[in-house]
Amino acid sequence: MPDELIDKLTKDDYLKLIKELRPDATMIPDNYTYVDAPLYQSWSQTMRLISLANDFLDLDIPLIGLIKGANLRQIYMSLRREVEMNYVSFVMPARELFEQGLLNDLLPHVLLMLKRLGRVNNKKLEILIYGVGRKLGYKEISYSNFSWFLEAKHGLYFRDAKLYDMRDEKIRFKECYCDACRGKMPQDLINLWVESPESCKRILALHNLLDWLRRSKSWAGAH
Repeated sequence: MPDELIDKLTKDDYLKLIKELRPDATMIPDNYTYVDAPLYQSWSQTMRLISLANDFLDLDIPLIGLIKGANLRQIYMSLRREVEMNYVSFVMPARELFEQGLLNDLLPHVLLMLKRLGRVNNKKLEILIYGVGRKLGYKEISYSNFSWFLEAKHGLYFRDAKLYDMRDEKIRFKECYCDACRGKMPQDLINLWVESPESCKRILALHNLLDWLRRSKSWAGAH
């Protein structure tokens, strides 16, 4: 979401959207904090995040905290305040940090913060890294991204945790018996794409998600 739009949305706007959409749970709205922006800007966004976290306590649905900040002081302040508000589940949007090579430097500090805050407040805190599709070597972290859906929109196919063009001879004529494909081969999906692209994309997205879930379970078993 563009920063300009985020700035225009008020607390009431967010609460109205949640009331109309009726989600099972909701996360504190994302905000923007950049390491190369003036400190006054990132601090103002940090305080806005804390304010929204407090406002969202009026909602009668499960709440998910947000781990954001342009530096460790900002991250710690927002985390500490959210834990004090009884948030126990947290999401850390990390795609840009991962792309910039900063995530592995930051994560150990964030995990230590969560461990200490959990111990002090006698709470078991959990974290999900969003926007990163592969394990980074930390057992206590869950991972999620939207690649299964985005890749399907471009006709790309997951098989055994690897991404393929559906025309690739390695997988093109191999049947898949997931709940989405039910014996279809990628070649069948290619044919369906010609007849009904949207129907094909729906099947392909679900196939990719199921493949992703199988991979996640295998990773969990390995650890």
